[in-house]
Amino acid sequence: MPHTNDFFLRLLELPLFQGLGKNEFLEMVERVQFASRKCPAGTTIVKQDEPCRSLIFVLSGDVCVSGCGDNRSYILNEQLHAPQVVQPENLFGLNTTYTRSFLAETEVEVMEIDKSVVRDILFDYTIFRFNYLNFLSYHLQQVHRSRWRSMPLDLSHRFVRFLADRCCRPAGQKELRIKMTQLAKELDATRLNVSRMLGNLEQQGKIQLYRERIVVPAFQDLLRMR
Repeated sequence: MPHTNDFFLRLLELPLFQGLGKNEFLEMVERVQFASRKCPAGTTIVKQDEPCRSLIFVLSGDVCVSGCGDNRSYILNEQLHAPQVVQPENLFGLNTTYTRSFLAETEVEVMEIDKSVVRDILFDYTIFRFNYLNFLSYHLQQVHRSRWRSMPLDLSHRFVRFLADRCCRPAGQKELRIKMTQLAKELDATRLNVSRMLGNLEQQGKIQLYRERIVVPAFQDLLRMR
């Protein structure tokens, strides 16, 4: 493999490969075909509800992650930067489908490892196995913790919680495509109160309002309100 050392250093930026030694990596390279490919901007990397049959890593570039509510009444888009691993929690288990779509916003480099190969790596390489378990454990703990948090009384805080519970990352730009009436249902509030709350956040520079679209330039600023 050309530029093996550079490729090794880039993989160490990914959570599943952190702590892997150079010798272990070279041994893995001899057994596994680490092939990467370029995807132009606008390419759909994975689509929500499609089967997850491989472990996909975004090594460079920017992606838009899009998720829909169960009733398809709203869509949340996020901008994420490489390096990223695409929903490894969906590779095994009873439901092995993607719960979000990943779209290349810029040209991205993607590496894909087949599920059967991932299974072999998990059995043969302890560090990779522990990293995978730690990743899944953290994801599960976050889900359980969110279920036991009390719902805020303040409407703006409920709006922030609504976004936070559906985000991949609690920072960066978010875009919520939703009708005001639907958002009022989700927040258990009247449409008028939701409209006033959003107007106040826009005046503070926290969000930008458009027709059936709410843009949050920096979600970490909204989180500081809680």
